[in-house]
Amino acid sequence: MERIPRRDALALFAAGVALTASGCARSSTRGGVAHGDAGSLQWWDHFDPLKSALTGLFDEFEGNAGVAVERTVYNPDSMGQALQLAEGSDQLPDVFTNLFGAPSASLVDRGTVAPVELSDEARRRLEGSLFEGVHTFDGKTFTVPIFSHRQNSTLTWANSSLLEKAGHEPEDLPSTWDGFRTLCRDLVASGTEHPWVAPLAHSDRMQEHLVDLAQSAGQTLAMVGSSGNGITDARTGEFPFASEAFLEAFTFLHSLITDGFMLPASTSLDAREARVRWASGEAAIFFDGPWNAGVLNGQFGEFMKGVRVSGPPSPDGRGLTARPPADGQFWCAGTSHRREEVGELFSLLTRPEFAVALAENMDQPPADPHALDRAEVPALYSRAVRLLEKNVRTAPSPVVRNPAVGSVIAEMNDIRPDLGDITQGYLGGDIDDLGKELTRFNDRLSAERDRAIDVVNGAGGDVSVDDWIFEEYRSGDDFDVTDY
Repeated sequence: MERIPRRDALALFAAGVALTASGCARSSTRGGVAHGDAGSLQWWDHFDPLKSALTGLFDEFEGNAGVAVERTVYNPDSMGQALQLAEGSDQLPDVFTNLFGAPSASLVDRGTVAPVELSDEARRRLEGSLFEGVHTFDGKTFTVPIFSHRQNSTLTWANSSLLEKAGHEPEDLPSTWDGFRTLCRDLVASGTEHPWVAPLAHSDRMQEHLVDLAQSAGQTLAMVGSSGNGITDARTGEFPFASEAFLEAFTFLHSLITDGFMLPASTSLDAREARVRWASGEAAIFFDGPWNAGVLNGQFGEFMKGVRVSGPPSPDGRGLTARPPADGQFWCAGTSHRREEVGELFSLLTRPEFAVALAENMDQPPADPHALDRAEVPALYSRAVRLLEKNVRTAPSPVVRNPAVGSVIAEMNDIRPDLGDITQGYLGGDIDDLGKELTRFNDRLSAERDRAIDVVNGAGGDVSVDDWIFEEYRSGDDFDVTDY
């Protein structure tokens, strides 16, 4: 069960003092420091929307095992610092989400995380869905996926009343880039001055939109995570950001601005602020992930009744994207003395009942695709998830082929400006020669990867650029566990 961390003096000792002094805020309303009862199992994560799903699971676990779970929820921005401070003072919780800023393979290498033993039933449920280098290492299970990888951030969400006013059928949203621009022109003609709102101040989200649109334009990608360091051309192993598909995606987004379709305030909006502007009727169209339905249901219930959703627009109208195998969300600390209990908890995460509870949270879709059939959720969320199941493929992951790739990515320094910065700069009018900037970004990433490969191999690793090449992969295909 979720408990309020105690504020006693002992709780302010060591890491607690450091965490408080450094401003590692939790997203819950609880104050104090995360030191629980000596007999409780400590759990830290940053998924505030999972409260109801995890509370039921923890209560069942406590009833069976006689061990309480004390959960602490952090803001994502501060959890990484909290984890580093806790690790430095040997006070990691028994379970945590990996916001160390390091690939999971490096946490395994240095013993920060430990394997767990799942029940026979859990292993059967996970058959075919655990990937070496992502969930298992040397054949031992370290984590389990609870969310589906079949998701993206660029579903098209539309205000049906404004579409009807423009003479468009809300149930038939445009699937092509040309159709999208036609809809925008008709919306302007019918009185919606700026039809599209974008979170231009949120560079990470704009990068996600760009990658999704480039994939929909035919770019094949191999992926480790979502940062530029981990995104490569699957066919060549090279960084792809100056490719024809990426340039086409940039051109599409830029055309929405030069044609006057973007709400001017977008330049200063993050995703949450852009959603509010859209829900207030200032724009008709907003790109976002499936979690948008959950937010609307909680904050804009009346508006939600008139919202429609479709896949990302694309040149060919298919809107296909891809993601690598979903990471596991929760990890057992290498210092935990409760690995057996953690294994029992992780086994419970694979149960159909928990997947249904996840679906009813209406955030990221659950790993179990059948959960939606049993969940009580608005039709809008169901449609969004079904669209993703149909149109998001499984991308190859170099770290699955060779876990040492994770060590290379961990060794790589960030290159700035990154893809999100460049997207923001180009769409905001601060970059004139886009091709030159993207080529320069590719070159700097390649040089940094070569340096990191030398470092990893110098320390006894065995990795090369060939580990990033998947010549046989084609856009629109699933690259399953048996394809490695």
